[in-house]
Amino acid sequence: MISALSRASRLAALPAVAVLAAAGSAHAAAFPSKPLTIVVPAAPGGSPDILARLVGKALSEKIGQPVTIDNRPGGAGNIAAGHVARAEPDGYTLLVATDGIATNQTLFKERPYDALTSYAPVVQAINAPQIFAIRSGLQDKDLQSFLKNAKAAPGKYALASPAIGTTGQLGVLMLQKQAGITVTPVVYKSAQPALTDVLGGHADGIIVTLAPALPFIQEGRLTPIAVSTSTRSGVLPNVKTFVEQGLPDFAFGSWQGFVAPAGTPADVIKYLNQAFNDVLKDPGIKRKLEEQAFDVVGGTPEAFGALIASSVKSWGDVIRANGLAQGQQ
Repeated sequence: MISALSRASRLAALPAVAVLAAAGSAHAAAFPSKPLTIVVPAAPGGSPDILARLVGKALSEKIGQPVTIDNRPGGAGNIAAGHVARAEPDGYTLLVATDGIATNQTLFKERPYDALTSYAPVVQAINAPQIFAIRSGLQDKDLQSFLKNAKAAPGKYALASPAIGTTGQLGVLMLQKQAGITVTPVVYKSAQPALTDVLGGHADGIIVTLAPALPFIQEGRLTPIAVSTSTRSGVLPNVKTFVEQGLPDFAFGSWQGFVAPAGTPADVIKYLNQAFNDVLKDPGIKRKLEEQAFDVVGGTPEAFGALIASSVKSWGDVIRANGLAQGQQ
């Protein structure tokens, strides 16, 4: 039986509840009331930058606010990731989150963020294959000839990768271990300077997300010799996978999406998730992303959060098994 005092207390609390509900509704209705910033952990021309600019322009039109792209390359992606982790949790500062935040969780003992607790996932945008491409001047024209010559001359080949902690860098290290070769790894701040050096003959090849390398492959300046995913890319259907070419354990892809700082209101995350999903479903945007060899995903914040968590574990296992974590080298 509810006492008179209890009933009175509940009645007295109703106005406060109404005020809080109204405040929440007002917050949702007011967002966004100013420009958004998408922070990119790569230089212009890199895969995350391509995604941010294609989606950011359409997002701006969708929400009626400017969307600024803020490139913060370097530090294995930790500079950009740390900046967003420290940003005001109001939904106006977002990060293009790549699988680098998952690999860095194990690679680095000290980071300015925690991949599992520093962010509120918004949406996974795309999956993307990694491509192993070599400069066109090399005598090698396929993976087997490259591996044969690399074994015959340890350290002769210099292989570039976009940044510390990227799946491209881990791919170079895994290739050495699984194929039994020794190369000279060269790590850059992002994909564009790495590609520039390969094209200029300062490095012999690169493992990188397909999107930034694709124009040079189409021009004949780079020769693609293997794709990292378990199945071939629809954009380059004649390029065999590593698995097809005798490396059964060399199969992985990359993912990218958008996250906000932890503590961002749930109604704002819901709004952003819906807006991004609408953009990703747009036929014109989807076509442009697929032309960059991106597989468009979309989905819920919860699904993206689960992917981040599973990637931290799976890449952590790979990194530790290959002795790549800080303190293992």
